[in-house]
Amino acid sequence: MILEKYTSSISNKASEITFLRLTVGMLLIVIIIMGFTLLKTMSLEKTVIVPPTVNKSFWVTGDTVSKDYLEQMAYWYAGLVLNVTSTTGEYQRQQFLRYATPADSGRLAAEMTARIDFLAKNTASTQFSAETMNVNEDLKKVAIVGNLSTFVGDKRISTKRTSYVVGFKYLNSRLYVSEFKETNEQDMYGTSIPAGK
Repeated sequence: MILEKYTSSISNKASEITFLRLTVGMLLIVIIIMGFTLLKTMSLEKTVIVPPTVNKSFWVTGDTVSKDYLEQMAYWYAGLVLNVTSTTGEYQRQQFLRYATPADSGRLAAEMTARIDFLAKNTASTQFSAETMNVNEDLKKVAIVGNLSTFVGDKRISTKRTSYVVGFKYLNSRLYVSEFKETNEQDMYGTSIPAGK
């Protein structure tokens, strides 16, 4: 009787251990399948981004961004750099540099500081009115053509038609500014090599 009870108890425990092993094995298979599925869907994920001013919806994927995203962000950055007074310049410079690529932030900071110093020295302000925007998705550059007006006090002292290019880099799921410079309508993206180089 005791032997039968002991044998039955061992048999029950062996059955429980087998059942638990099968359960753990099945759970491991499910976890592995879920892991592979998650890895596959991570590169297919689209993130909808809300721009600083909501005009259009944008999307980004693993290593690309939509044309609308580049366009709207370029317009916002152009506003930070070109619609500026001597009193708002430093704040706008700091905002702009928050989104600069680490490798280009020093150069961009020097360029913006020189511009702000010029405005402060002349008690001037500038206002840019964009007319056209051209996006090159491959280069991640946006060319903006419009009129730049310069004011001293409340008097407009000049208005000139000009072009600017805003260059971007998409790193670690974030869009950074890598370039902001004046160009011309013949070389909107600033890709031509200057003579003598």
